[in-house]
Amino acid sequence: MTASEKIRIDVIAVPFSGHLYPLLEVMTPLLQNERYSIRFITGVQKIETVEALGFGSYPLFPEHPTIMEDIANTETQAKLTEMYQQLRQNVTLIPKAVQQIENALIENQTDIVIADFIAVPAGVVCERLAIPWITTIPTPFALETKDGTPSYIGGWRSKRGIPYHLRDFLGRRLVRTVKKGFFFLIRKEAAALGITLYNDKGEEAIYSPMSILGMGMEELEFSRTFPKQFKWIGPCCHSPEKKEIVILDKTAFRQTILVTLGTHLLWGKTAMKKQLLEIAAHFPEYLFILSLGDNKRADEHEKIGENVYQYGYIPYSKNMAQFDYVIHHGGAGILYNCIKYQKPALILPHDYDQFDYAVRAEHAGIAMTTKKKKTTQVIGKLQELLQKSEWPELERLSKQFSTYKPSQAIDEEIQRLMKMVRK
Repeated sequence: MTASEKIRIDVIAVPFSGHLYPLLEVMTPLLQNERYSIRFITGVQKIETVEALGFGSYPLFPEHPTIMEDIANTETQAKLTEMYQQLRQNVTLIPKAVQQIENALIENQTDIVIADFIAVPAGVVCERLAIPWITTIPTPFALETKDGTPSYIGGWRSKRGIPYHLRDFLGRRLVRTVKKGFFFLIRKEAAALGITLYNDKGEEAIYSPMSILGMGMEELEFSRTFPKQFKWIGPCCHSPEKKEIVILDKTAFRQTILVTLGTHLLWGKTAMKKQLLEIAAHFPEYLFILSLGDNKRADEHEKIGENVYQYGYIPYSKNMAQFDYVIHHGGAGILYNCIKYQKPALILPHDYDQFDYAVRAEHAGIAMTTKKKKTTQVIGKLQELLQKSEWPELERLSKQFSTYKPSQAIDEEIQRLMKMVRK
């Protein structure tokens, strides 16, 4: 098969682990398919990771290698004002990103695009060039739906009854109103790019009208009606880094607990470190391993307490088997790794979708959750977690995890869309 006969696929994602790594995982098996030529379009700092797996690459903003990371990695918690500032900063990047992506797709003669759900410029370019595209979303509840419990309102639990149906209705209205308010503030820039907030069906226009693939487990989600083009394909939570850490002094303790806030949340990590030292003092029989989530510091580690070690970066997939429990922030990657490897967790949500993941995990019976600010409450919940000996729902969901075939599902979706285009 010649290069010209292959289906040329461009995968577009921001250079953040929670967005890029699921796509790397789902696309890697497709490298063996001779019908495909696969390239990733992402930030400069992830190009080496992409190429090491065997993919082609196209760097965005090569003249400003950290520009996207600088916007995302805030030093303070994101409230409405900070979220608006991030939005404004991102909006200034969109025209440049659109131009770079458009040039890349034209030059490559791309046949189909797979785009992470926050890669807004990808959809703009695909619509402009009439290229079929797929939206992938590792946080499926981020989608607005016409029923069910809304997300991004601090982690509402799904409950039955008329009062809660009314609450959910008002919550969905609130989410839409806030989005419309933010969109109004950038209406001129959006109009110049042809970006709209909702389509004629009342659905969010930033997602593909052809295909939306949910990279999560349907069993974990609250009841709601997703758009017709939405399909569950299963979670992707593998870390491409191969480094296996050596846990020092592990044999001297009863069990080992991983503590992580992921790769973002710079503002929360200093506070977490201080709080962890206080928490660990109440559990001298347990060894606590804190990951700073900075892959540039992967080789760093130090003892910071009697039973606490700090590591620069711990790839989940390669190291989860070494831990007995996990304390985490409620990110999709660590949550699904806990399911995959059957690790009970205490979730301390900090921002954005983490509150929603926390309540879903607790509702499913696979984790406990509490507020991060109350150290005494965290200590009490951790004691409760450690005393619980059986986690049947965690075992059940772990088995269900293995039934999903995300790479096969995305392969089938690519073929389906290509057949539609060729008719």
